[in-house]
Amino acid sequence: MLQALAATWWAAPLAMCLVLTGIHGYLGIHVLMRKVIFVDLAMAQIAALGAAYAVLLGYEPGRPGDGLPIYLFSLGFTLVGAAVIALTRMRHERVPHEAFIGIVYASASALAMLLLSKSTSEGEQIRHMLAGSLLTVRWPKVLTTAGIYSVILAFHWVFRRKFFRVSADSEAAERAGIPVRLWDFVFYVTFGIVITSSVAVAGVLLVFCYLVIPAAIGVMFARRTRVRVLIAWGVGTLVSVVGILVSYTGDFPTGPSIVAGATATLILAGLVHYVATHGRRAFAAGWAALAAGIAVLAVWGTTYLEKAPERHEHREDEFTRILGTLQSDDLSLQLHAIDHIAGTKDVHAADPLMELLRRTRSDQVIEHAAKALAELQAARAVPLLQEVATRDLDPLLRVEIARAILDLRDPSGIGILIDVLETTEARIPREDANALIEERTGVKVDLGEIEALREWWVERGESLRWRGETRRFE
Repeated sequence: MLQALAATWWAAPLAMCLVLTGIHGYLGIHVLMRKVIFVDLAMAQIAALGAAYAVLLGYEPGRPGDGLPIYLFSLGFTLVGAAVIALTRMRHERVPHEAFIGIVYASASALAMLLLSKSTSEGEQIRHMLAGSLLTVRWPKVLTTAGIYSVILAFHWVFRRKFFRVSADSEAAERAGIPVRLWDFVFYVTFGIVITSSVAVAGVLLVFCYLVIPAAIGVMFARRTRVRVLIAWGVGTLVSVVGILVSYTGDFPTGPSIVAGATATLILAGLVHYVATHGRRAFAAGWAALAAGIAVLAVWGTTYLEKAPERHEHREDEFTRILGTLQSDDLSLQLHAIDHIAGTKDVHAADPLMELLRRTRSDQVIEHAAKALAELQAARAVPLLQEVATRDLDPLLRVEIARAILDLRDPSGIGILIDVLETTEARIPREDANALIEERTGVKVDLGEIEALREWWVERGESLRWRGETRRFE
C-alpha cells in the first residue's frame, strides 16, 4: 500500500479525483434538490453530439490543432442543451422535468449516431471521450481543470442564495421576485461546462458516481447545506483514495473500482442511517445484520452454480495433420497452416508455432506466426517474440511483432516501437510505430521528441498495466 502511495505517477490521477470531488460534491446537492438525477448523462451525450458534428465537418480527434475546435463544438452544443433543459422546467410540473431530460438524452444519442454514420471516422474517439481516461491525466490538465472549476465554485458562492433558493423551491423563488428561468439557465450553463470537461477526463460512469453518491450520503445525514457539502467532499475523497489503491494493488479498472467503493460506502451509510433513525436501534441493528448475512450467504451460495467446464473433444487427426504442415518446407503450406490455427484458436498449437518461429528466417512466417500467437493469447510466447524482434528485420515487421506483444497484454512491445523510432529513418515504419504507441498508451509524442518518449518509457515502463476499461496500458 505504501508503495502505491509512493508511486509519483499516481499523484496526478488522484489529484484529478479530488478536483472532481470538489466540484461534483457541491453540484450533486443541487441535482438532488432539483430532482434531476440523470441530467449529467444528458449533458454528456449533448457534448458527444457536438463532437460528432465537428467530426462530420472534417475535424479529427487526435490531430494536432483539431482538439480545441472539437472541444468548442462540444461546449457550444452543451450550452444549447443547457438552455433547452432550463426552458423545459414547467411551473406546476405536470410532466416531470426528468422526463424532458430523458428525451434530450435519447434525442442527442440518436442524432450522434446519425452523424457518425455519415462520417468516415467510426467514432472511436467519441466513444473514448464518453469513457474518459483517468490514468493518462497529467499535471497541466489537473491544474487547468482545477482553475476552471475554482472559478465556477467562486461564482456559485457569490450567488449561492439565488442558486439554492431556485433549486430548493422554484415557485417560492419566483414569488420572491427571482427570475427563475434565468438562474436555471445560468446553473445549467455552469453545470454543462463542468460535465463536458469532467466526462472527457473520467468518463460518464465515474462522473455520475461523484455527482450523486457523495451528495446522497450528505443529504442522508445532514440538514444544513454546508454540512451536506462537507460530508460529500469527505466521502468523495475517501472513495477516491481507496478506489485507486484497490485498482493499483488488485490490477482492477480504476473507474469501476472507485464506483464500487462508493456504492459499498452508500450501502453501509444506508444501514447506519436506518439503525440510527429507528426507534428501536437494537432491533434495527439485528435486522440489518441479518439482511447483510443473508446477502453474503446468497452470493456465496451462487458460487456453487458455476458452470462445469465443457469437455474438449479434440479432433486429433486434423490437428496432427496441421502440425505436420508446419514442418513442411513449402512456404505457402506453412502460411496456410498458421492462418488456419489462428482461426480455430486452438491453444494446443502454441508450442508448435513457437518452435516454427525459433527456426524460421522467413519474414512472412514470422509475421503470420506472431499474429497467430496473439490470437491464441499465448502469453508464454512473449520472451520469444522479444528475442525475434532483436534480429535484423524489416522495421515494419518489428512493428507487427510489437503489436502482437501488446495484444498479449505485455507492455514490452512499446520498448520495441521506441527502438524502431530511434533507429529507423523510413517514414512509414516511424508513423506506424508512433500511431501504435498513441493507440495503446494515449501518449501523444511528436516524431521529433523521441528522447522524451524514451525517458517516459524508462520511468513508467515497468509499472504499465493493461486496463480493460480504457483498452490501454496505463
